[in-house]
Amino acid sequence: MKKARIKKGCAAALLLPVLAITGLLIMAGCANRVPHLPVPPGITKRTDKLTLQGSEVPVDIYLPQKADKAPVVIVAHGFTRNRRVMAGWGILLAQNGMIAAVPDLPAFADHGRNARAIGDLITLLYEPGRPGQAAPTGDVALIGHSAGGFATLLAAGREKRARCWVGLDPVDFMGHGLAAVKKLKVPALMLLAESGAWNRHANALAWLRAPGAPLTALRVRGSTHCDPENPTSRMAELACGRTDAARRAVYERHALAFLRRHLLGEPAAVPAEMAEGDSEVAVISAAEDIE
Repeated sequence: MKKARIKKGCAAALLLPVLAITGLLIMAGCANRVPHLPVPPGITKRTDKLTLQGSEVPVDIYLPQKADKAPVVIVAHGFTRNRRVMAGWGILLAQNGMIAAVPDLPAFADHGRNARAIGDLITLLYEPGRPGQAAPTGDVALIGHSAGGFATLLAAGREKRARCWVGLDPVDFMGHGLAAVKKLKVPALMLLAESGAWNRHANALAWLRAPGAPLTALRVRGSTHCDPENPTSRMAELACGRTDAARRAVYERHALAFLRRHLLGEPAAVPAEMAEGDSEVAVISAAEDIE
């Protein structure tokens, strides 16, 4: 009897940590859950399984229903994230007459491979019969958040169809972004959050040091690193700070004006001119110190 009680006690002692870890994993999973955004009228969304750099990944494609032809915008998520956190951008772009393609990037931390995957995706979107009722024009824009901003920057320098690039609080890795900016031939816009650990203390500011680069940088005042995500998760907010719909709208307003200017030919003001009348952003110069 005594041995039986000892065995039960040992089993219980072993089980408690397992239950505790399981509970923490469940709570973490719930906290990292990304809400679903309904697709509004006037937009068609579908999910294709496409092979990018040897991996089959889902790609959400958002199409404007009333357009016969439309430019293409590739939207890339950040590190450890997925296409669902950029769904709001897909909806916004389709509402403004663009075809948005939002993939799950195939590589965890191989940003060069993700850049090549973006190139693969552009090629696939121009296959006959794809993406759907709105045929793509020859114009492409690339937009990415965090590490996705870095990957899209690398891709923008290689893609002949690319007309512009937008980085949503992008992050540099090993100085390769500066080298990519030096080769960039298309207009580029960075929208930066406040300096912090998650944007590596705004290390993308170093890209402004590239002489003659067609790059404008704006800081969204008071912004956290995850403000560009739409929707985001509670876990991301616990790590990066609370997001704010008003600050996200600032990212959307400036990115959209930039894209409409360079993809749709609208006579929108250049980013620096727009910023002059917007107290929620500040133009950043190359002389600004990186803390």
